[in-house]
Amino acid sequence: MPQKNRLIKKEGFNYCFLNDACKSCRAFCCIGDGYVFIDDEDIENLCEFLNISKEQFIKLYTRKINNKLALIDLVIKKEKRCVFLDDNYRCEVYKARPKQCKTFPFWESMKNMGVDQAKKLCRGVVKC
Repeated sequence: MPQKNRLIKKEGFNYCFLNDACKSCRAFCCIGDGYVFIDDEDIENLCEFLNISKEQFIKLYTRKINNKLALIDLVIKKEKRCVFLDDNYRCEVYKARPKQCKTFPFWESMKNMGVDQAKKLCRGVVKC
């Protein structure tokens, strides 16, 4: 189990991440435009977690974007959000969430961002 309020640092990034930040965040990273791309391993983990077949999962929860599979979004109260985000802004599949979600905010596309810029995308970002 992760320690409370532990700073996570990844080499090459100009910021750290407060590992406990997600508990108090209202899923800022799961709302709005963007895609959560998933691979076979993600699908397998999510199917097992949800106890459904791969075919059911793909039909119910995915769409194709440039020949890749991505999770669908829902629009609730004029707010675009991940299909697995509940009404309390908690991830319903957190234990089996895709790698893309697990690695946020340490994405290659964010590697050269400063703290202030990265913090606009993730409220758990802090100066190291």
